[in-house]
Amino acid sequence: MIYCRLCDGKWSSRGFFFGPYCPIYGFGGLIVILLLSPFADNCLMIFLLGMIFTTTLEYITSLLMEKLFNAKWWDYSTYRFNINGRVCLLNSIEFGLLGLLLTYFIHPNIEKLVLLIPQNVIYILDIMILVILSVDLTATLNSLFNFKEKLKALNEIAEKLKENSNGKLSEFALYKELTEFRQKLLIKRSSIGKRFLEAFPNLDFKNLNVQLQEFKLDIHKYQQQLKQKRKEKKKTSI
Repeated sequence: MIYCRLCDGKWSSRGFFFGPYCPIYGFGGLIVILLLSPFADNCLMIFLLGMIFTTTLEYITSLLMEKLFNAKWWDYSTYRFNINGRVCLLNSIEFGLLGLLLTYFIHPNIEKLVLLIPQNVIYILDIMILVILSVDLTATLNSLFNFKEKLKALNEIAEKLKENSNGKLSEFALYKELTEFRQKLLIKRSSIGKRFLEAFPNLDFKNLNVQLQEFKLDIHKYQQQLKQKRKEKKKTSI
């Protein structure tokens, strides 16, 4: 998140979940800690194996998420030395460097702090974190499927409008229905859709990409309108 803040100039959630954590990086960190500890005396091995293991994790995660949700969540096709747009050399090198940072600086210091916590408190914290993650996962999946269903509904109305040939009145009614439905989706679901699109700007639902792109434009216009209203309100108050 700090890295993306430096690149994008603003804070944004970068994970699949609603909370401030990203499971793929958590599992990547665990892989580095658990599997690479025998090579701690060899910086080069930590770097290379860190690259290989975390890149493999990213590729498998991308493939599984595409199969589960029928959507492509990120795309590195524009990057040099990428594999099917799922992973790329630049990210792999960064993962390798993060593996070094984690192995020699972050984990040893975090481990010292954790060992100061009584074991029974650790168990309680584990349960609390598990409950929080479970609730977050449930809420995230519910919101995601709800958002996807709304896009499907928009797509169905758009298809009806495209296929309709019963006269201007019918076309007008369908167009009005489509516009009103999009507006309702925008107002009620803009924060959820916005969060997913910020975390995964290249998100692409198969067969729903047209509606998704239109929704992105709607969100942008809606946010611009809100900003303009805030400016006008400030001017009026002054």
